[in-house]
Amino acid sequence: MQMMTKNEQEQSMDAYWDERSSSYSELNRGQLYNGQREAWENVIFSHVKEDRKLKVLDIGTGPGFFAILAALRGHEVTAVDMNERMLLKAKENAREAGVSIQFQQVGHMLPFSEESFDLILSRDVTWALTCPEEQLKAWASLLKIDGKLLYFDAEWNYHLKNKESLEHWEKKKKEIEDAGILFYPKAKALDEIAKTLPMTYKNRPAWDLEFWNTQGYLCQAYENLNSQIFSQEEQIHYQAHPVFLVEVSRKP
Repeated sequence: MQMMTKNEQEQSMDAYWDERSSSYSELNRGQLYNGQREAWENVIFSHVKEDRKLKVLDIGTGPGFFAILAALRGHEVTAVDMNERMLLKAKENAREAGVSIQFQQVGHMLPFSEESFDLILSRDVTWALTCPEEQLKAWASLLKIDGKLLYFDAEWNYHLKNKESLEHWEKKKKEIEDAGILFYPKAKALDEIAKTLPMTYKNRPAWDLEFWNTQGYLCQAYENLNSQIFSQEEQIHYQAHPVFLVEVSRKP
């Protein structure tokens, strides 16, 4: 397998999300305007003390789903993404939702001062980090004292780890397709990128817990969240990819 440089990895992902931006925005809009919005809010904000307006950062906002949820609750929200087209979709979705959010395009590292935010949110981003230890430490450094980092993810690419995992995924994929669920037709293009990414080969969230404990942060992981956040159809679609939440707290 030819190795990609970090710059090539990020450029390849940017090109993929350029093409995927419209369909991914529609997926997120569906979750925003049906019962899943309340489900997501319950899971996220049950971990947050909302006794005042919080300064919130949404990392890898995509079409703006988490940013919009936080802004609808009255918080001051900054939302960042590497992909310009995703940010355009996010701005459209925020206007439609009637909320004000500061959107910003960013690169590999984030251009914010340390201890700037009360709450940092992220969804389905950590699997794609090219320098996970460095980037996650930088995320946490942006937390104010007693601030929290909440990130959701899953082992979306577990099938790339070994032959047994691939066989398991192929069986599950057929079951899902037989249930009438369609997959994004160009998803295999993302596999080629994921093969080169370090988080593809970690056992998560066990890796996350071990990492944060070595960094001196308080950390908890919540696993198997699919039934709490997904519709019935989504639960079928993502049955092979149990979503987890990692909660990182900055000590006083």
